[in-house]
Amino acid sequence: MLKGKLNKIILTCLTALSLLLAGCSDAAFGTDSMLRPPRTTGSKAQIQEVLSREAGGSYTLKYPQNGDNRTAIMMRNENTDKEYALALYSVENETKIYASIIAYKNGAWECLDTFSNSSPGIDRVLFKDINGDKYDEIIIGWSLYNDSQKMLTVYSMTNDSVNEMQIDERYDEMVVADIINENEDDIITLLTSTETDPAKATVIKYSEKYMRPIGRYSIELSTNNMICFANIIAGQVAVNTHSDSGFAYARSEDGSIYRVDPTESTDNLSAKDIIEEISAEENSDGRAESVGSGLSFFNDLNKKGIVLDGMREDGSYCTDIIYYDIAGDRLINPLSVSSASSYINPTVRKDQIYSQDINGDSVIDVPVVTQMPAGVDEKATNICTLTSWQNYDASGNKLNTIMNAVMYLKDGYYFKMPDRWLGNVTARSNAESRELTFYMWDNKKSVLGDKLLTIYRYTEQQWNEADNGNMIRLDEPTLGKAVYAAELFTTDKNEEMNITAKEVRDMFVIM
Repeated sequence: MLKGKLNKIILTCLTALSLLLAGCSDAAFGTDSMLRPPRTTGSKAQIQEVLSREAGGSYTLKYPQNGDNRTAIMMRNENTDKEYALALYSVENETKIYASIIAYKNGAWECLDTFSNSSPGIDRVLFKDINGDKYDEIIIGWSLYNDSQKMLTVYSMTNDSVNEMQIDERYDEMVVADIINENEDDIITLLTSTETDPAKATVIKYSEKYMRPIGRYSIELSTNNMICFANIIAGQVAVNTHSDSGFAYARSEDGSIYRVDPTESTDNLSAKDIIEEISAEENSDGRAESVGSGLSFFNDLNKKGIVLDGMREDGSYCTDIIYYDIAGDRLINPLSVSSASSYINPTVRKDQIYSQDINGDSVIDVPVVTQMPAGVDEKATNICTLTSWQNYDASGNKLNTIMNAVMYLKDGYYFKMPDRWLGNVTARSNAESRELTFYMWDNKKSVLGDKLLTIYRYTEQQWNEADNGNMIRLDEPTLGKAVYAAELFTTDKNEEMNITAKEVRDMFVIM
């Protein structure tokens, strides 16, 4: 009996030890760990041998904490003549982090260069072409000691060497996107507000030839109490914009911007031809064409930029639109604080609704949220808000509404309001029963009128058990997914407010 119990204990211990070792093995590849390179074969084995020599033996792999690239050894341009690996690591008895660029040349892997940084960690790594040479630069964001902000370093590669450029710019968040419309990416750094400094955005244009930024543009954001950036989206941020008639723009290698007259010519190619070439090809979105003499020509048909949804100290949200104005060679923020003391950014809202291209027209739309009509004694948690989705018209310097909708984020859908309902219909939600109901609104008495529509969210089992004979289903049946359905009602007080089943299906959108 004792022997059997002893064997059982030993078996249990061995099983637990096996599970523990398996767990440790998995964890070792998810966090920084002292690594003696495993015996692999092929390119990876050769890279690890080069890295071991460069580190002088054992090393600790360092992993970026944010972004899409979170491995310690990143392969780039695989199976091409530009193939290389970026390795991030530290060595014993040193506080520095090392970045080694190991390239495949002449049939073997070799270290082109190694750089060190005294930062305690790595925020993120990006690979983007920020100088227009058709090859990605390496952009590393480094953490700072005792500071939530980070700093930037850019590494650009040639066939035989790597150049390091320290950018004297701190950030809380960073975006790399084509903002200046020259068919190459720009670095955009974002800072939240402090007790002494407002929140701001800075666009950095980088020059490979001069090994420094040739343009740095900064602009304040619309609120001085922004504590974090909740949503950042890059793309086309304005509509109905037009370049100056008969002109194109050019940037020289040193960063100078000037306007080109069609009567002039550059390298036997007239500015008129350049304008026609830009417009005729795929560059009607305003991207640049490189044409002779180191000049980069571009038009101003559309506005590229970024839209920021920031969270403020009181928990509310606010949106900023940032884009580059070619004629003025500056950044524009049309939603920034006006000179009028009473100005309030119209996008300030309590709801956690983020900017997006809501209607699929490739222009980023911003939410302007207002409470729907309600009585003074109504329970606030049941009263719905109306989101007016708007995009910016740069030529008219105004926001245009493209859609009004009730965003029911809890259940993952929104309902587009018919135009005839605006001001005449209000909505209430019931979180417990997962219902959204629309009522007529009596403006004179400030009370709810007849019920017009209720939208329900069920589990599949609830739907099968419900008495749903009078309901219309709004989603395609999918096993295991939520079921959305609607019940329609009619009123004889204002028949124009009645809604059809087809309208409901057209207006209902699952997010």
